[in-house]
Amino acid sequence: MSYRSADRNDDALLTDARRIRAVIFDLDGTLVDTVPLHVKSWIETCKRLGLPMPAPEHVITLMGLKALDIARKLCGDENAEKGLQTKNEIYLSLLGGAKATNGAPELLGILKGRGFIVGVVTSSSRRVAVRALEVTGLDKYIDALVAGDEVTKGKPDPEPLMRILSMLGLGVRDVVVVGDSRYDVEMALNTGVEVVFFLGNYKDPRVISIKNLMDIVHYLGLG
Repeated sequence: MSYRSADRNDDALLTDARRIRAVIFDLDGTLVDTVPLHVKSWIETCKRLGLPMPAPEHVITLMGLKALDIARKLCGDENAEKGLQTKNEIYLSLLGGAKATNGAPELLGILKGRGFIVGVVTSSSRRVAVRALEVTGLDKYIDALVAGDEVTKGKPDPEPLMRILSMLGLGVRDVVVVGDSRYDVEMALNTGVEVVFFLGNYKDPRVISIKNLMDIVHYLGLG
């Protein structure tokens, strides 16, 4: 098994993959298609609190940050706690129709079948994250979860990733990280992870851009 180069995603060998024991995923936008629900929830929160309603495009740029940090940016420090509580209530009411992203169930099934550990590091609160995993049926694949309300510093700080590595008894060279925001990438690189997959197009030679989660099967030599 071997990784491919991050340079234009060509076939040059990057490193030996046999040492990799775990794949650590972001949640929203990576494993579950919930970013539109988060955006809608934040806008509705500002409306209910009588605050200026942000443009959806602006809220999207904040996705990946710790939820309380987003609340501070959108609602102000004085309204952050109330804003986050309101947002979570709205979001949970919308979550019933959430779906997994394309390829997520298939990829997780393959990884578990091959003996990989699967972890999730999310900026959402644990209650929200667990519910999203349950609704989409992905919870059965997850070995460990670190949520935004369980850390002092959120992404892109290394703390959330270091926490899950400690929980699993793993080092940075034992894992690859998969995400869809620059905060996911920066967290991984700041922690010292050598192989980072980005769902989309990321212009950094240290990062492997993929179009679909199932592309990871190729890069890990599993297919």
